[in-house]
Amino acid sequence: MTEFWVSQANKWCDYCKCWLKDTTQAWAVHERGTGHQENVARKLREMRQTADREKRDQEQLTTAMQRVEQEAKKRYAADLKEEEAAKKARLGEWVWNAEAGYFYNAVHRWYYDTTSGMYYGGDPIEWTDKPSLPREARYEVINKPQPGPGSAAAAAAAAARRRPAAGAQQYAVAGSRMVNKHPLSEVGGYQLHSIKGAVGGAKGVGSMAGGGTKAAATAADADGKRKRVGAAGGGKELSKEEQEFLARREAARQRVQQRTSATFGLV
Repeated sequence: MTEFWVSQANKWCDYCKCWLKDTTQAWAVHERGTGHQENVARKLREMRQTADREKRDQEQLTTAMQRVEQEAKKRYAADLKEEEAAKKARLGEWVWNAEAGYFYNAVHRWYYDTTSGMYYGGDPIEWTDKPSLPREARYEVINKPQPGPGSAAAAAAAAARRRPAAGAQQYAVAGSRMVNKHPLSEVGGYQLHSIKGAVGGAKGVGSMAGGGTKAAATAADADGKRKRVGAAGGGKELSKEEQEFLARREAARQRVQQRTSATFGLV
């Protein structure tokens, strides 16, 4: 029988930087060796040192960034202070003059009376409400009051937020005394179109010229006709069932009339 030669595979050791036979026995002998163990220990030590160095670099970077931010904030505050000083030097400052009894701007040499809102100065010197100085330097511009929580503007804004939106309908909650109303209940029947002198006559709920509603007048006419028919028939009395039926019908008519009036804002 013919035998073939087979090449033995090798494996690379990353710690020792050398090739070894890829067998269990060869690797066991190599890993127990002093050189391999020293190389492994040196590799682990280098990894720890690298991690410590990266951590130290990150801490230094963070400290440097914080220092830069602090310097930037200080510089920004200094710039704001310089800008405020330059603005004050350009526009001046209104200081109370006890001898004159007015506020005085030394840069533009103008007086201001808070009672009348007039300025005194200029060339020629005179009292005026339109001084010849920059608008940014005027007293009411420099000392413009800021709206506070108790100001009228804040109160008006709060009232506007509490006010319900136009056309919004509020519904009653169970257990409350609130009554459901139509969104147009506050409009009033006078804004409904009229027919034959009756406001809101198109729906039969408007007021007549002589008082009362059109529906009531119609019902009264119907009752009068029924009474006249009854009288013409010899004054026959209605039975108990007929009287109960008429009472229920009258109650239903009144309920319908009330709902209709509430719908069109007539109540």
